[in-house]
Amino acid sequence: MTQIQRPFVALFALSAAVLLWISGGCGGNKNSSGLAADSMNGADADSFGDDATVGGSSSGPGFGGGSRFSASDSGSAPNCPPGSPLSCFVNLNCTNGAQTTLSGKVFDPAGNNPIFNVVVFVPNDPNALPPITPGTNSCSTCDTSVGDYVTATLTDNTGSFTLKNVPTGDNVPLVIQIGKWRRTLSIPSIKDCATTTVPNSGAGQLRLPRNQQEGDMPQMALLTGGLDDLGCFLTKVGLDAKEYSAPGAGGRLDVYQGLGGQTLTGAPGRAPGLSTGTAGNCTNTSCPLWASKRSFESYDIVFLACEGNTDDPDDTPDGGGGLGQILGGGGGANVTKVGKQAMHDWLDEGGKVFATHFHYTWFKNGPPDFQSTATWLGYSIGSGTCTNCTIDTTLQSGQDFQAWLKSVGALAGTGITLSGVADSVSSVNAATTTRWIYGSSGRNTGASDTKYLSFETPIGGVPVDGGEAMGKNYCGKAVFTDLHAGGAPSGDIPGSCKSAPLTAQEKALEFLIFNLAACVSDESKPMMIPPPPPK
Repeated sequence: MTQIQRPFVALFALSAAVLLWISGGCGGNKNSSGLAADSMNGADADSFGDDATVGGSSSGPGFGGGSRFSASDSGSAPNCPPGSPLSCFVNLNCTNGAQTTLSGKVFDPAGNNPIFNVVVFVPNDPNALPPITPGTNSCSTCDTSVGDYVTATLTDNTGSFTLKNVPTGDNVPLVIQIGKWRRTLSIPSIKDCATTTVPNSGAGQLRLPRNQQEGDMPQMALLTGGLDDLGCFLTKVGLDAKEYSAPGAGGRLDVYQGLGGQTLTGAPGRAPGLSTGTAGNCTNTSCPLWASKRSFESYDIVFLACEGNTDDPDDTPDGGGGLGQILGGGGGANVTKVGKQAMHDWLDEGGKVFATHFHYTWFKNGPPDFQSTATWLGYSIGSGTCTNCTIDTTLQSGQDFQAWLKSVGALAGTGITLSGVADSVSSVNAATTTRWIYGSSGRNTGASDTKYLSFETPIGGVPVDGGEAMGKNYCGKAVFTDLHAGGAPSGDIPGSCKSAPLTAQEKALEFLIFNLAACVSDESKPMMIPPPPPK
């Protein structure tokens, strides 16, 4: 990198129609004046102090074409000519072992809980971030490249990070990204050869975007259910209510109305609909969400909330009809063989699924390789309590999970207490599947019964270039949990959702939802910083 020797005066490009943005400059000592500026394109693109985002979305505000990082002719002799990449503005001449560093903590969209394994980086050119395209139909372990950067790191299990050799100046662009969640912000001032710390609260807080105006987000789908308030749980995580929409209507969470379970008389219950429009109809065998692999490909992540039943004819414990149809499937109300195969094939090419309780049927009664991921117990009522359930710390991921839970006050001793828990799985296939939480949730459940698991797809992996000896890659990921996100829903979403802090159980779900969004990787090893593209 070019060494920085002298300060210079920042240049400003003024426009009456758009807001100012400062994004270029240089400086090798404590009198550095910062980075020069171009005007921004798009609404809601203001300074960091006003809690606005810049360049955060392929469809939202950006730095604008031709953004310059240039030096003035103020009498100094800067080494960075106009148009230089941000790497030019890194001072490598600090004395006494000092460095120019930036530290902080990254939070969820709600701004409440820190997030683990977020990529934090200063882009070499904030106008050249790789576009994020909604939907998944091909294998990419990290969904979207982070592109070329000056310096990058990952948040630790408390959400904290420290970036070294950061460009010196004013309004330095900073990107936070995990999978297809991406937000670009501006750091008002980074001091030369010193550590700048970003505040953990207020307008300057580093948090993931709540909506498309703040940044990029994955395209998600939610199947509602009558016994799991997953829809309102996502509002607590910080997803903006205006992102809830009918399928294809432009929001980042497409809502499909599922079933509400069956009463003892056989009458169907009711799952939440969409309060701001018409939800997709998944109350029969013609659910458009899983009509084909192509229908899944519109999405990056699919959430399946517990419907109070499997509603799958392949899961009737007594062969169909009678009590078995009420308790544990039967009737073929919405889950079909075609749908299970479509989900399987989409996961193999990079899709991601988060399924709760009775949605075990997609795996237990799915294609054979999915069946082999665990020892599935099948039907159980989700009313158990697991006191001090155990976090599986035999893998690196579990150790990080436990440390994160401790940092957010969700641990009970070294474990976690869960309520409303079912018992659908006894053990996992260690060759393919990660067990996150286990324990006994009732008189008839085993002490090691799994309450949360995940597995990468395709099962067995795909050999990397060079053959089996070089290792394997995975494309997608499936998550299954016997935990519920609160109790039964109280009405259509998001209108019925109330503001409330996350419980310890919900905090565990939040960690694992963002783990699902991250790069698909070996859970037994620490995640690696994505490399920049080859020069």
